Amino acid sequence: MKKTSLLLASLMLITVLSACSGNNNSSAPAPSTTPNTENSGGTAPDAANPAAPDSSSNASAEETKITTNKKLVLGLYTDVFNGHQLDKVNQYVAEGYVQHDPASATGREGFVSYFTPFFEQNADYKVNVRGMVGQGDLVAVFSEPSAPAGDAAKASAGAVVDIYRIADNLIAEHWSVAPSQLTGSEKPADLLPSTSTEAAVADTPRATVAANANFVKNFYESFFNQHNTDAANEAVSENFVQHGSGIANGRDALTSHYLTEFRAHPDSTAKVINVVAEGDLVVVHSQMQNSADDRGTAVAHIFRIENGQIAEMWTLSQPVPEQSANENTMF
Repeated sequence: MKKTSLLLASLMLITVLSACSGNNNSSAPAPSTTPNTENSGGTAPDAANPAAPDSSSNASAEETKITTNKKLVLGLYTDVFNGHQLDKVNQYVAEGYVQHDPASATGREGFVSYFTPFFEQNADYKVNVRGMVGQGDLVAVFSEPSAPAGDAAKASAGAVVDIYRIADNLIAEHWSVAPSQLTGSEKPADLLPSTSTEAAVADTPRATVAANANFVKNFYESFFNQHNTDAANEAVSENFVQHGSGIANGRDALTSHYLTEFRAHPDSTAKVINVVAEGDLVVVHSQMQNSADDRGTAVAHIFRIENGQIAEMWTLSQPVPEQSANENTMF
């Protein structure tokens, strides 16, 4: 009887071990790595299944959050930047607001202190919002502000990318990229894509948006940090369209330009600070440096994804000034 029980137990153990061995897929691909970023509007998709769909409840909650954040930011533009109602700043800006724009001091008080004399000197100042994209706790705004009175140097700028981080229903942090002048013969409208100015979220599935963001971040790391211009062969459309970079259209023009740049500056880097994706657009805000000793340049690249490739890119850049009104840096 004991021999029979031992025999049955052995057979059962062999069966269990065989089943476990059959579930071990040694040929499964190793997960890819995603470059780290300071802030990202969304969580990178699972490497083994980058387009795994969100549950409807998660997607709905995410869209509600983005819509709420966009409404908050739009209110800031309507009431404060265009309405000059500084008494309403506390409805939009957190007391501990972290300012990365070198022109203004940090904090809500710093915001008010900067714009009080600014509005007095520029009574007709307005900001034309061209579009917004939101992801997670970030909202990126594409706008054309009117030039400050008597500032001929900024009269031709007219294009800004602002990125806001929202926490506890208030704007907690702000970055901006505002070029000091246009490139070549381009107009302000050429520097920015036209997107929705409504608070509603684009109907692109959240999984697709996350996959687009991950795709662009991986390309950015390979191309601008590893100086692998071959990465453009698959990632960039052959008929790639450029805006604001001073580079001709087409994939070949892009790779040729940066081959020259990377040879001239072999230590150049591009540190990604923020990524915001919505619809078919991915905004990458980065600190680009030719060397470790270079103060660098704040850059906003806006990529449009079509058929799994980068089809179009808008570029705004602003050199980091020697002095700043705050200690937060532009990044």
